[in-house]
Amino acid sequence: MSRSPVRALSSHERWPLAGRADELGRIDAAVAAGCGVVLTGERGTGRSRLLSAALGHVHGSQVVLAPVDLDELPPGPVVIGIDDAESFDSACATRLHHLAAAGRVSVVAAVSEGVWVPEGISRLWLDGLAERVEVRPFRHDQIAEVLQARLGGDVDQEAVRGMGMLTAGNAMLLRELTEHAVAEGSLRREDATWRFSGLSCADGRLADVVRVRLGRLTEAEAELIDLVALAGTLCLDDLPGFEEAAEALNRRGVLIVTGGLHVRFAFPLCGEVVAAAVPELTARRLRAKLATTGQAEPPPPVRALRPMRASPALSCTAESHALTSREREVATHAANDLTSREIAELLVLSVRTVENHLQRAYHKLGITRRADLGAALAGDARPAPAVPRQPRGTAS
Repeated sequence: MSRSPVRALSSHERWPLAGRADELGRIDAAVAAGCGVVLTGERGTGRSRLLSAALGHVHGSQVVLAPVDLDELPPGPVVIGIDDAESFDSACATRLHHLAAAGRVSVVAAVSEGVWVPEGISRLWLDGLAERVEVRPFRHDQIAEVLQARLGGDVDQEAVRGMGMLTAGNAMLLRELTEHAVAEGSLRREDATWRFSGLSCADGRLADVVRVRLGRLTEAEAELIDLVALAGTLCLDDLPGFEEAAEALNRRGVLIVTGGLHVRFAFPLCGEVVAAAVPELTARRLRAKLATTGQAEPPPPVRALRPMRASPALSCTAESHALTSREREVATHAANDLTSREIAELLVLSVRTVENHLQRAYHKLGITRRADLGAALAGDARPAPAVPRQPRGTAS
């Protein structure tokens, strides 16, 4: 199998504007008709990029970017571009609406979804002075189009599915994951097709982006996201005391609620990064806490503590024999005879990511077979017999 040399993608390089044909069509039609445009969407969907594209399609009018002095507008038709328009001053927004209603200006703006917007901005689309265009997360076919445009070649459908699952189609996270995966070699071209083997390390810029996405966390919120990262999906009924933290994280779009009071990460990539960052001793305490509620298996016993990291987690420079939290979690499930697909479904990972974690765990533990995981995790040098399959829903 031949492999082409891979160039790391610079975060400063602009991605091709792909996968947004429908939105661009609506923007072009509105601008051509002399109407304004208001782009709405959640953080990271690419509103700002589309705003820039929309302003670039303006012809016959002068484009002015906010902040702008509304008393010093140039003569003739003017198009005012406003990013993050929800932060626009209310009085200025009202006056801007009056100017748009009088035909003096057109407005092309981007606003975040689910936040308060000054009345003068919201009335632009309510009064028909601007076309409201929703910028949604990428669908599977759009992710494939974006990746092919950025990587310059065919992309394996399993890679599209895996990266789409991790990012939930969020444009910013997809960009950061792609650049990170190319740089570390987990996304590489083999026989003219790009393939994704799952994240090897969740560190560096990717981890920084996730930290910014999570925002400043209270002590309860930080403990809750660690628990969710280790459990995959968490039932709040079994862990009282986290209701306020869960509500706050749900409101910020970090966690989503499924059936009942089950919560999970809105973007599984965030769970991968958080799980990799949980220190080993903290992870063992939290797994024990989860095990008492039946939401996870108890942590495997160890005879000696692993060396503690001197630097913050998320680094890939730890001692070579020390398993990460995610590697230990995957290995523990495998030792209890879950298949890779079952582990992937349980932890909301791709099968390739599970296999990747297992291969690194084998190497660090000095074994070559899944059957030896039980003894290796317990610190026993002797190979362990194959672990018999247990009925689903029981703890070992």
